[in-house]
Amino acid sequence: MADQVVFVYIVYMFEIELKAHVENRESVIKALESFAGYSCAIQKDDEYWKGFRNGTPVQVRIRKETPFVSHEVSAEPKSERQKDILFTYKRKEVRTAADGTSMEINDEKECRCSDSAAIEAFLEDCGFTRFLEKHKTVLAWTYEDALLELCTVNPLGDFLEIEIMSDSDEKERTDEIHRKLLELLTKCGISHDKIEKRYYSELLESRKDV
Repeated sequence: MADQVVFVYIVYMFEIELKAHVENRESVIKALESFAGYSCAIQKDDEYWKGFRNGTPVQVRIRKETPFVSHEVSAEPKSERQKDILFTYKRKEVRTAADGTSMEINDEKECRCSDSAAIEAFLEDCGFTRFLEKHKTVLAWTYEDALLELCTVNPLGDFLEIEIMSDSDEKERTDEIHRKLLELLTKCGISHDKIEKRYYSELLESRKDV
């Protein structure tokens, strides 16, 4: 039987998030355990592919997720995650709020698939090339409509990502979500000056020159 790829569903949402450097991992875990519900531990292995459309760069991502058992968290995970493959395209934007802090607003298109080989072959035939890999170890919590992920990204260190999905990117809505993201960051004991404005891909690319 020929190789097949099965697309399960497509999501059209705006991903509004911020990420901040974590200096004291244990204290952040303790803070998260005090108010949020522990969800799962996931290893996320990403491949970034780049192509061009009318001379403009276009990036997509293939992510392979593998669940694992974390011994850093005392609570039992609430979700039973399985191995997964995600194909993602994002229209990315970084906005700066009136207080000078930043947030990412990503118009995200994403689907699950059963096999990455077919997608990789298609991308190669369309002229895309792999240009970057990212390996992220994630401990995830949920609180109300927010996802909070304590991430280790080699060789960049630890980060806290806080994300809320929205069906709108209108300013009034994004400002409201941004305020909540900042409140949650403070609740985790992280000051706002630790917010990182750059994308992981930019940080990793900059490390290549070191």
